[in-house]
Amino acid sequence: MKTAQRVAFVTVAATLVLIIVGVIVRATSSGLGCPDWPLCHGGAVPPGQKHSLIEFSHRFTAMIVGFLVIGTAVLVWKTYRHAPLTVWAATIAVPMVGFQGILGAITVKRELPAEVVATHLITAMLVLSIELFVALSMYLEDPDHSKSALVRVGRQISVTGRLAVGAAAYLATLMWVGAYMAESGASTACKGWPACNGSILPANNGHEITHMLHRYLAAGFIFLLVPFIISAWKRRGDLPAARYLAIAAGVLYISQVTVGAFNVWFTFPDILTVTHTAIATLVWSVLSTAAIISFYVPQHERHRYRARAGAPA
Repeated sequence: MKTAQRVAFVTVAATLVLIIVGVIVRATSSGLGCPDWPLCHGGAVPPGQKHSLIEFSHRFTAMIVGFLVIGTAVLVWKTYRHAPLTVWAATIAVPMVGFQGILGAITVKRELPAEVVATHLITAMLVLSIELFVALSMYLEDPDHSKSALVRVGRQISVTGRLAVGAAAYLATLMWVGAYMAESGASTACKGWPACNGSILPANNGHEITHMLHRYLAAGFIFLLVPFIISAWKRRGDLPAARYLAIAAGVLYISQVTVGAFNVWFTFPDILTVTHTAIATLVWSVLSTAAIISFYVPQHERHRYRARAGAPA
């Protein structure tokens, strides 16, 4: 694996870590551990307080991710100019990370409004998908990986990619509502699971409605995820990695629902709150990976197809 590819995959891993650290900040109520921005209590180094250290660790991780995103973009411009989609994605990731930083600043300055916190999470997911695209497209462009399980053997897999995109779009809504629920104080509005305070319908209460909306959306997600899983499994001959993605999606969804139930039963302990969002992030990563490898065609394959069709390469 080339240096540029290694850096790209490290950037993906660092982005995953950043998202998890962000969830830890939220779960431990450390969002205002540093009440100012970009400094922390007026200094470049946080005071030795638990919440300040947790919040500052998120900012420090975000700074590392920012440098990695810029470094990846530079390496792509130097070594992958023959792959325009990869270049564009790596370039777009840079202002996206900047926008994410602005959202973080707004979150602190406005003292954690639920809608901004939720948007901050979804923007992080989009950055993760872009970085996944950069890393995977670079990997697929490398002729040394022509035998990889990530490389398509057949061509009839676009339906799997479309199902993955649809499921990811739905998941973005589900995660936004979940983050809004957690930050708005609606997490504990419902006692019991799957019923809410003994009823399958929420009372005329804003927090209960928000909480149950998240549950309804989570239940509805299965109607998009199952078709994706079936399609991916059926096309495992065209795309060897599809079987693993199908299995991962199914196992992660079951785990997610289970952890969600335990969250309610045990009144949202930090470890389960973090695990819940971490699993959702992995589901997002599986769907993003499936969409990318279903649709992406390396440049050398494009040239070969054009040559066979009699068009100029």
